Amino acid sequence: MKKLLANKVNNNQKNKTIIFVENSLFVSGICTILEHHQMLVKKEELDHLYLLDQNDTISICHVKNEEMEKRAQNIKLRDNATNIIIIKNNLEYKEIVRLLHIGVNGICLTDIDEHYLIQVVTQVRNGHFFLDHRLTHDVIQENIRLIEKTNQGVPLDENSLKKMLTKREIEILKLLGKGYSNIQIGSELFISNKTVKNHVSNIIHKMQVQDRLNAVIKAVQNNWIRIC
Repeated sequence: MKKLLANKVNNNQKNKTIIFVENSLFVSGICTILEHHQMLVKKEELDHLYLLDQNDTISICHVKNEEMEKRAQNIKLRDNATNIIIIKNNLEYKEIVRLLHIGVNGICLTDIDEHYLIQVVTQVRNGHFFLDHRLTHDVIQENIRLIEKTNQGVPLDENSLKKMLTKREIEILKLLGKGYSNIQIGSELFISNKTVKNHVSNIIHKMQVQDRLNAVIKAVQNNWIRIC
């Protein structure tokens, strides 16, 4: 899993982006939101996706739940550089792992607001992997379960973490490990969402990882923190 997550980075910002939406009622709404933010968007029929050649256009189409993985895999086999974002009603850990194996670039749940949707699309188009924070808890817990089998009985290496991060950053890292969103972290620590974002960016930079999920996994793997 760690290797899979580490490989979810692509620096080519001109790659095609395709969004698979499970709920057909959300397709038009997603198009409207992205267009409002000056993004080139087009609703596409599923069978026409292979004919696309506009790299700057975001293609959005309704895909049934049972067809998501197969359709995503077919596109990645034809052109692995194509960005694929999956928006589904529900996702289980094993399904997330399969999507990672396929090479999907973004995974999130259907009930997202405008700000979160823009964050997902922008991050993926900028070459980063995105996983809905509501799904990170399951992924983290499974990785922790495997890692802690190895670290069982070994004392925490808190000194190494203190040399790397500030006290506040360590607090936030531990909350990330519990699957907290930026808003939840801000509420817990009585700080603004902007301040949380800055701290998270600093954590990612200092730990030399791609995203918050990999930051937590690295911290647990190195026995810097434990998630209860």
